[in-house]
Amino acid sequence: MNRNIFARLSGTQRSLVALLASAAMLTAGCANMATVPSNVDSLHSNATLSGKVHGGNQPVSGATVNLYFSGQADNSVATLAASTTTSNDGTGSFSFTANASSPDDGSTNTFSCPTNVGSPLVYVVAKGGNTLNNGDSSVNNSAAAFIAVYGLCDTLTNGSFVDMTELSTVATVAAVQQFFDPSNDSISFDGIGQEYHAVANIPNTIALMVNFSTGTGVNSTVIPAASGNGVSTVSVTATPEASKINTIADAISACVNNASSSANACNTLFASALPPSTSVTNPVSGANFPPATDVVQATYYILSNPTNGNTTNLQNIYTLATGVGAPYQPTLVTAPSDWTIAINYSSLSNCGTNSGGFISSPYDINIDGSDNVWIANSQASGNLSELTKAGAAGACVSLGNGGSNGSTIDTAGNVWLATASNHIYRYNPNGTVTDFPTSVAPLAVTADGLGNVYFTSSSTSSLYEIPGAATAATAVTPVQISSVVGPNPIRIMPDYQGNATQSNIWVSSGAGYVAEVSPGTSGPNPLNGFSTTTYPIGHDAYGLAVTSGGDVVVSSQGSDNYLIYLSKANSYNELWTSASGFGGINTPTGISLDGRGNIWVPNNTNVSGAIGSVSEVSANGTALSPAGGFQKSSSYFLSGRASAVDQVGNVWIVGDGANSITEVVGAGVPVYQPFSQGLSNGRFQTIP
Repeated sequence: MNRNIFARLSGTQRSLVALLASAAMLTAGCANMATVPSNVDSLHSNATLSGKVHGGNQPVSGATVNLYFSGQADNSVATLAASTTTSNDGTGSFSFTANASSPDDGSTNTFSCPTNVGSPLVYVVAKGGNTLNNGDSSVNNSAAAFIAVYGLCDTLTNGSFVDMTELSTVATVAAVQQFFDPSNDSISFDGIGQEYHAVANIPNTIALMVNFSTGTGVNSTVIPAASGNGVSTVSVTATPEASKINTIADAISACVNNASSSANACNTLFASALPPSTSVTNPVSGANFPPATDVVQATYYILSNPTNGNTTNLQNIYTLATGVGAPYQPTLVTAPSDWTIAINYSSLSNCGTNSGGFISSPYDINIDGSDNVWIANSQASGNLSELTKAGAAGACVSLGNGGSNGSTIDTAGNVWLATASNHIYRYNPNGTVTDFPTSVAPLAVTADGLGNVYFTSSSTSSLYEIPGAATAATAVTPVQISSVVGPNPIRIMPDYQGNATQSNIWVSSGAGYVAEVSPGTSGPNPLNGFSTTTYPIGHDAYGLAVTSGGDVVVSSQGSDNYLIYLSKANSYNELWTSASGFGGINTPTGISLDGRGNIWVPNNTNVSGAIGSVSEVSANGTALSPAGGFQKSSSYFLSGRASAVDQVGNVWIVGDGANSITEVVGAGVPVYQPFSQGLSNGRFQTIP
């Protein structure tokens, strides 16, 4: 049976303890991991945080356990708050005590939640100790290391508990990897603004992969609806790649279950888990990454460089997981294409006034400023659905008929949906809908940083502007501003010209060029105050994304399987064009960029009937995904249609005909969302 997490009833951050208190279906793992019951009292003087450290089949004694604060408003660097060691009592237990007079410097096992710099994220790292359970205090495996998150300090309760295992380590590192510094095994992030609120949700994501109160894995979670518009009967099932998580946990367990870090399993693990290039990751650390010397570092390298540099290294890590007595089951039956970890969110619930599906053939996807996910479904009922950052159904609104096309989010936080029935709708998350009738069937839609909204139509090869649409009290008549943007202008995006300067609008034509529609009439093809310049790309254009510096990336249409990169500095001539099928590109569709400009490509053609894929290419044209792409079963990737990267680096993929969407946990570099607000404040396509 699945488990219901009632603490996930809204997108606001919840106590990790409350999340983990409900029943779960758990994968087989280490034995003797009893749950310590949680007290509902909030932290007070003499309240305790506690836990156990359990490596593979054995409790770990004598490990150093450090408690850290991260994300304080005055300091993005993690600070040591308290320290202790695990006991030699056969359970590997430890505890910390809240004390208002605590120095919070790591000199004792006491701490206090800060009151003047915001509530930090509280996490623990355990290192070293005897992993053999033989009571010998002289044994110390310095390669043994574990990490777990308690949650925001002001959400913790007396009795908050974590069971630190290899599984909890893998799940934690997956979720926090874009904020993890392997040089010192720390988590660092900005304690102010949107990044803080996005990171505050990370404990919710971890809880979908592992139960911290027992240290064991989660097969699936049924998440009831949040208190939103039209979703009272909607539930969502979150299903992680449990077998892959188990496999990684078993691989690092092979090193942990030894007397010292010089064991063959540790040598193999550290030699095979190659660090990623710092040019394609979130620059938490300024230097190149050091070789791994403990399993937390190795886990980070496995997840952030998920092909391990070559197939030999990947196979070596997989082989480590297949040893006799591997504690976490079931595991993958063969080595994977990569080590990325995904969570699939599925729903067969109906909602909206036309009783369409909450998720049904999603066509487009957007991320709002709170990291909620907005889904434009292409079913006939035209539902616009919100999946909160906590994974619950947050809204479901039936907007017109004929199915949904493109969608976007404007500077005021309104969500826009283009339908095939000559209407564009503006939905305010407070529940207000405004209908903007159009004379043509809208296809793609986007918003700039000044409150204007734009849409294309294939029937007229045109681009239209709705001036001041974000704040208009009533519907505004669209203005045609170009009639030469192409026969299938399916993707559009603004560029950044300045916080208060109107953007150029870039259009993917469906033909062998892209179009730039600019304010002013001095350029070619003038129409109603705008001019249109076209740039040849040698392939029929489909997906399109604009970088923070104004470069343009285009994916080819159909089975051409190319990416084309146009350089602003080179007058939008091609800087590079990928080889066909580069990085597993296979009928690319709606591409997106992460905070380092890495290009994420959903592939519409599956590797096979049961396997789909996503590709990743760096901004300089280096393939980051293997030859067949990052591959997953069709339960996760099915005929990819669109993608988006959120503010903690999760990569979201939607596919044709599916009743689900998929989150690739922490795989991309965080990017400021929504991009329209980034245009208005200078944060367009940058790391939050």
